[in-house]
Amino acid sequence: MRDVQYRSAEREDFAFLATMLGEAAVWRPDKPTPTAEQVLADPGYSMYLVGWPRPGDHALIAEQDVPVGTGWYRTYTEASHGYGFIAEDIPELAIAVIASCRREGIGRRILAGLIDASNSQGYPALSLSVAEANPARRLYESVGFVPVEKLGSSWTMVRYADRSQ
Repeated sequence: MRDVQYRSAEREDFAFLATMLGEAAVWRPDKPTPTAEQVLADPGYSMYLVGWPRPGDHALIAEQDVPVGTGWYRTYTEASHGYGFIAEDIPELAIAVIASCRREGIGRRILAGLIDASNSQGYPALSLSVAEANPARRLYESVGFVPVEKLGSSWTMVRYADRSQ
């Protein structure tokens, strides 16, 4: 495995974030992954990136010469929110690694970095939505996310901040 570098995302990374939102939304290899343009044209997906970056948004990029993964979080309102919404003061997380680089620990490192950043920003928790059959669910549980609500075949999960840091 080549060295992976991690950095904070910048405004110029928007297209990669949109591409990876498609990867996160359609994680199964038997389904076609939407393009960045398709993601941004769909209000159900585009809300995860519209206006990027807003105050409080945070993202990390993993690179092996080129970007191979990303994760980010942002807050939403009661009136306009994503599938993993818990509360207005709890950011919802999205994360994806390109299929050829999965199961190499990249997602775990991104997730750890986002947890650290959210703790530093003083957020009380992070939330997410994950399909019950998605193997990433085990990763989320291994770092302290717990299921709080089942909607169809997906779980809303939350990880409360570690206040000992």
